[in-house]
Amino acid sequence: MKNKEYYQTRRPFTPVPGETYENEGGGSFVCLPSFPLEGEGFMKNTRSGWTLQAHGCGIYEDGRIDWDYSTGLGFTD
Repeated sequence: MKNKEYYQTRRPFTPVPGETYENEGGGSFVCLPSFPLEGEGFMKNTRSGWTLQAHGCGIYEDGRIDWDYSTGLGFTD
């Protein structure tokens, strides 16, 4: 389990299209090309193929990311 200090390293972040990120809660996501707002990104799970729009993205000191909430787009090609 991560400690309080780890979670305090979270900073606002906008994912870069084409880059792959490890999610703080598990899983690997690639950022898809899009025109997101600051702090948002269209993300695709590299294992399942599930695509979502991540809102309120943040990045931690170890490079892992998370987001405040997502809206699901579903499985895409």
